Amino acid sequence: MLGKVYPLITPSQYKDSLPDIAGGVGTPRLIYNPELGEWLLFFTGWVNANRREIFVANIDRNLNIENIRKIVSAPPTRDAVNVMYDPWNNGYILSITEGGVLSIRYFDEDFREISGKTILKNMQDSGAALLSIMGSYSEENPNAIIFYPRRDTVYWRFIRRIDSIDEMSLDEPLVFSRIEKNNDVIDGFRVNNRIGILVEYFTDKQNWRSRIAMSGTYIDPNIRALSGYLPLAFNDQHSNFGHPSFTTGSDGKPKVLFSFFLSHAPPFLIEDYSRQWRHEIWVWEPQVDIFDPKTYGVMFDHALTKDEKNSGIYDLMGARKIVLQIKGEGKIVLEESVSVEEHLNKNFVKNKYFFDEPGRIVVEDPLGTVRIRSENAGIDVWIMAKY
Repeated sequence: MLGKVYPLITPSQYKDSLPDIAGGVGTPRLIYNPELGEWLLFFTGWVNANRREIFVANIDRNLNIENIRKIVSAPPTRDAVNVMYDPWNNGYILSITEGGVLSIRYFDEDFREISGKTILKNMQDSGAALLSIMGSYSEENPNAIIFYPRRDTVYWRFIRRIDSIDEMSLDEPLVFSRIEKNNDVIDGFRVNNRIGILVEYFTDKQNWRSRIAMSGTYIDPNIRALSGYLPLAFNDQHSNFGHPSFTTGSDGKPKVLFSFFLSHAPPFLIEDYSRQWRHEIWVWEPQVDIFDPKTYGVMFDHALTKDEKNSGIYDLMGARKIVLQIKGEGKIVLEESVSVEEHLNKNFVKNKYFFDEPGRIVVEDPLGTVRIRSENAGIDVWIMAKY
C-alpha cells in the first residue's frame, strides 16, 4: 500500500465561479506563515496555456480551500511559481518563470508586490525551487539556494542576501543531479536528515513522472545527489504525475502535492470539460518514507561526463554497495571518507583503477562518502548505490 491519493483542486468545478483557473492549475506550494499562524497555498492557474497567472488560497486543517485570489496577472504568462516565507520583512519571496526568464518578487503580508527583478535568463518554463538556509546569518554567507533544471541536469546556486533585492547576488551554477533527459517543474526540501529536490521528468514511455534527488543534511557546494523514482503508481498509461512538492501542512501529515494531468492527446473523444489535459492539483499521503533510500533499493547519478574530471561528493546515506559503470579509457581515482565534513578536510582513502575498455568498479560496504575523479577527460561514469 503506497498511500492515499485524492484531488485538492479540480479546475472544472470553478469554471463558473472562478473562470481564470478553469483551464488548469499547477505548481502547488504550501507554506506556513508563523506570524498569522496559517497555511497558504500558492499555485499557478490559467484559462489557457498562454495565460498562466499566480494565485494564493487559505487552507485549513481539513485541507479545505478557501479565499482564492489572484496576486500576479498575465501577460506575460507565469509558467511556474515557488515561494518562501520572508521572516526579515514579514512577507513572501516568490520565484517565477516568465517566458524564459526567472524573476524574484517580494510581497508584503497582504500580497502587495513591493519589488522584484530578473535574476536568470534562458530558463525553461520549469520554475526554480527556492530553499532558505537559516542559522548563522551574515552578509558573507549564503542564506538561500535555488535549484533549476536544464535538460538532463539540475543545477543549484547559492544566493547571498536573499532578504535584499538590492544586495542579492548569485554564486556560480553547480551540478546537483544529472539523470533523465527532460527534467521540468521542481521543488526543494530540507527535511530531518535530508536535503534535495523533487522534480518532474519525461519518461521513455511518453509520460511525465516524478523523482527525488537527495543527499544528507550537510550543505556544501561540493555535494552531489543520488536519485530514485517516486513510487506513486497509476493504473493507465495516459496519466501524468508532475509538479511535486513535499509538505506536512496543514494537518501535520507528510504529503506530496502534485499536478495530475492526462496525456496531451488522450485516446478518447474530449466531451467532458474536466477530462481534457488540464492539470489538477492532487495530494499523495505516502505510506512509505520517501526520504529513506531503502524505499528505492537503488539510487544513482550520472557522476562524470566525458568533458569532466571530478564529480561532487556523494553522501551514500548508508549504502551497502556501490557500483560504478565506466565507459572510456583512462585512470579513475576513487576517494572514500566517513563523512562529508571529513571528506572536505581531505581525510579520505584513495584507490586507483585503469580502464582500456568499458567496465565497472564494485565496492562492498563503502565508507560514508565517495568522490570520483578522472585523470583524463573522455571517461563517462554512472554511480549506483544499493541499499
